Amino acid sequence: MPNTDTRRYVVYGDLNCPYSYALHERLKALNLLSKVEYRLVEHAQDIGLYGNTPDMLAELASDVFSVRSCAGEISIALPPERPDSRFAILCVIAAAQIDDEKALIFRDLFYKAMWVEGMDIASPTVIFDCLEAAGLPTELSIDIDAEEILEDWQDRWENSKTGSRVPIIFSPDQRKLIGLASVSEIEAFFAGEDNKVEYDSRKMCKYSEHHTIAVFASEGLAPVWQLIDALRGDYNILLPATLNDLKQQLESAEQTPDLVLIHATDDWLNNLLYCQRLIQNMKNTFIPIALIGAENDDQQELQAYAHGASDYLIKDRAAGITRARISMMLELKRSRDFLERSARIDGLTGVNNRREFEKTLEMEWRRSARTRQPLSLIMLDVDHFKAFNDRYGHLAGDSCLRRIAGAMQTTVNRSHDAVCRYGGEEFVILLPETDKKGAERVAQTIRQQIMLLGITHDRSSTGLVVTASQGVATLIPSSCNSPNELVESADQALYKAKSTQRNCVVAA
Repeated sequence: MPNTDTRRYVVYGDLNCPYSYALHERLKALNLLSKVEYRLVEHAQDIGLYGNTPDMLAELASDVFSVRSCAGEISIALPPERPDSRFAILCVIAAAQIDDEKALIFRDLFYKAMWVEGMDIASPTVIFDCLEAAGLPTELSIDIDAEEILEDWQDRWENSKTGSRVPIIFSPDQRKLIGLASVSEIEAFFAGEDNKVEYDSRKMCKYSEHHTIAVFASEGLAPVWQLIDALRGDYNILLPATLNDLKQQLESAEQTPDLVLIHATDDWLNNLLYCQRLIQNMKNTFIPIALIGAENDDQQELQAYAHGASDYLIKDRAAGITRARISMMLELKRSRDFLERSARIDGLTGVNNRREFEKTLEMEWRRSARTRQPLSLIMLDVDHFKAFNDRYGHLAGDSCLRRIAGAMQTTVNRSHDAVCRYGGEEFVILLPETDKKGAERVAQTIRQQIMLLGITHDRSSTGLVVTASQGVATLIPSSCNSPNELVESADQALYKAKSTQRNCVVAA
């Protein structure tokens, strides 16, 4: 019988849950599996009833994406579907009644079969092969005891009220660790620290070592699965069930795909044009779109290129050819991203350049005019910078500007704020939806952060470290004023700051 010692740590996980698989791998890597009773339950009992609907497959792809986001050390690939895990769980319970050690191997083989090899763990053939590899009898008797154990574990997991389909660990003193925790958090939990962590896939960050590909197949995944299978081990795969899901992914900071693949169904052209419009509305972003079509349809392929598709992929080509073409499209994206970044980023300081500032100012001006919200601008000039360069040299001057730019970016951290190098030692900070008092507070914080850098400047009349003077201006954009007025007003305020005491903030 499985060990039910209440003095041990207890894990509730599912075989067809990617979070449970990743937690199992982390516990194994930390040599902690011997300290736990690993109870298998069904996180999603409705899979056997409803099958793998497009929404469920999209959720599965998102879950695998999330695991790769926070557990990059674990090998995982998107399986073709999420099978019903009940019979496989009963087999593991029955195996434990024969041999505990071999049952652990059996469970591990199940996890690898699904989440690495992409196999169906509900298949009799897969179960037979895993039993044989674990050294267990290839014919198991699933008796009433196994059913009762599963029902008991299922009730205990559901009564824990975790609120989501994720694994959970209970300590002997009833502390809980919910979801896929980090290695350090798992170690702390087993060391006795009170740690209540719950993970939400929507909050996970993109795992940078894997490119992300969104595959939209409005008539189901079966016709394009061969292509997905060629990619799922090397890339994060997103499977939006609807165009609205794809729109949300394109607009998401965490799940923005690097490439979109559209299955060439009857409505492929409308889908292609829709995606192109979405991407065009995204600021400074190039995302290639390719069509997945049938072989020998030259007319469709030519039409796809004529409407801006980056490539035409034949769904039944050899996996190596598919991967090579995908790699070329992603290389094109990297090159375009580099060129676009070079066009808008100041090479020395890493902040936006003047061209990007002027473009952003026009955009935010129009937006603020529509919403009748204030738009503020800070102009900043490094005090006595020529004297600094003369005293310490131009390399030291470049380093000084980089550090000041970094301090400003750390202080100004809203996504729609913009720090830009205006020219020489002069910077501008654009603050949408910020009134005069708010802009002055930001400027004073920047002034203090620059002083805290402690960059020595013994030729300055304002102290022994590098300082900066700032001018602040605020307007509510309308047809009665213009962006130039905001810039001129901030420039005049900066002139007053420099002509009086320096190392200060003056508001227009």
